[in-house]
Amino acid sequence: MYTSRLVLATALLWATSLGAQTAVPPAVTPPAAQAPAPPIPAARWTLAQLREFFDLADIDSDGRLSRAEAQRLAIVPRTFEDMDQNKDGVLDRREYEGSATAK
Repeated sequence: MYTSRLVLATALLWATSLGAQTAVPPAVTPPAAQAPAPPIPAARWTLAQLREFFDLADIDSDGRLSRAEAQRLAIVPRTFEDMDQNKDGVLDRREYEGSATAK
C-alpha cells in the first residue's frame, strides 16, 4: 500500500512538473497594418493607364466590364452608375475613359 502511494505521488509530482516546464508562448501581436497607397490624382491619369486598367479588369476580354469586373479597376473615377452612361448595366471602354477624363 505504501509503495503504491509512493508510486502514485511520484507520478503525480512528475506530471505536474512537466506542466510547469511547458513554456507558454508569448501572445503574438499582429504587425501594424500599412495604410493603402493613396490613389493617383485624376490630373495624372494617362490614357495608356486607363486602357491598361480596363484590359486588366476585363476578365472575359469582351470589351465590356460587368459590375463584378468593374470592381477590379485600379482607377475608379466615379460610381459604376455614373460611369454607365447608357444604363445598360455594363461599361464599355468609351464610357470608362470618358468618365475618367470628364471634368
